[in-house]
Amino acid sequence: MSNNHFTDVAAPPFMQPVVLNILSVDDDEIDRLRLKKLCRKAGMEAEFFEAANLDEMSLLLDREQFDLVFLDHNLGMDTGLDALKLLLTHEEQVQAVPIMLTSVTSYSIAVEAMRRGCADYIVKEELSTDALIKSIASAIERRALYGQLSSARASEKELKRIFQRFIVGCGPDLRLLLSRTLAGVRVVKSQARQDDSVPPSVLSDVSMLERSCKDLVAFMDDLDSVIEDTRHVTARVSPNLLQ
Repeated sequence: MSNNHFTDVAAPPFMQPVVLNILSVDDDEIDRLRLKKLCRKAGMEAEFFEAANLDEMSLLLDREQFDLVFLDHNLGMDTGLDALKLLLTHEEQVQAVPIMLTSVTSYSIAVEAMRRGCADYIVKEELSTDALIKSIASAIERRALYGQLSSARASEKELKRIFQRFIVGCGPDLRLLLSRTLAGVRVVKSQARQDDSVPPSVLSDVSMLERSCKDLVAFMDDLDSVIEDTRHVTARVSPNLLQ
């Protein structure tokens, strides 16, 4: 299964010459048939799979890799949120884009589904070809954005680890070196003020060295602050994750 058709938002994947694997999880056979017809009407080249409950869904998730998964909120004894959790925790379905189908009175459920990782939702009473196309395009765009944000957060986390290794490993020695350099620079400047034979260009270079040392000290202080802020955020978030 290629991942390229998930990233082109301007041209939705069902407009490309690629066959999508679509799963509909709904305990109502008529609703599943209606969704299938709308997908065909929308011009999708797709292989359509159906599950009436979580057990059937689980079997299909183990057998196939899906591009789009439509989850009805009402699944008898279970809910679409249960189905969403099953999908998102399945290691073979990381590329699947989940879309929740809710009733007009279940907006709060739709919001909760989005919060838990659903890419989009469609109100069943408003389901049409246009609504389906817009929802899928929006879901793919949102999934691509989430992927970019995740990569950015991972890069930021790695950068902070590098900073921390630098501060812990090189920080003490570098601070000592800077301290000694600054002390030596101040001695030279003091002597230069008493000796008119020191060229102005040399004094200017010494002053530049002093400023550079101070800038390095300030930079290391900033790194310390960033790392310390990260520790505080981690300390606040970690207990919440355990609840």
